[in-house]
Amino acid sequence: MAQSMNLFNNTSKLSATVMALAMSILTDVAIAQSLADPTRPPQLVMPESAAEQTLAGPVLQSILIAPQRRVAIISGQAVELNGKYGELTLIRMSETEVVLRNPQNPKETQTLKLFPGVDKRMSPTTPGVRTITSANKGKTHE
Repeated sequence: MAQSMNLFNNTSKLSATVMALAMSILTDVAIAQSLADPTRPPQLVMPESAAEQTLAGPVLQSILIAPQRRVAIISGQAVELNGKYGELTLIRMSETEVVLRNPQNPKETQTLKLFPGVDKRMSPTTPGVRTITSANKGKTHE
């Protein structure tokens, strides 16, 4: 009789331990799901529909310049140099922008920039920093 009571107590303790462990794991999972991933990039505000994107106009998303191929991704569509994006023709490409021409009005062009909010400019020279060029080797700006 004492052995069966001892076995019952051991089984109860084991069940209680397993239940406590399961509850601890489930609580940890619930907490982890509510935390934001710090490595995830921020969500960008994008047009909700294709209609909004059409109203906003074409968007340059990427440029690929290779020896055998020049391609721009415009609003999700791959367009090669001299290729068509809708009615417009891709006439010029650089590393940061493309130029589209309207065939009905050849003088009308549209320039799409890869980074429209970024302007490229020279950085100011910092005092005390040495700049080395062929004209002023080793001179220090004060």
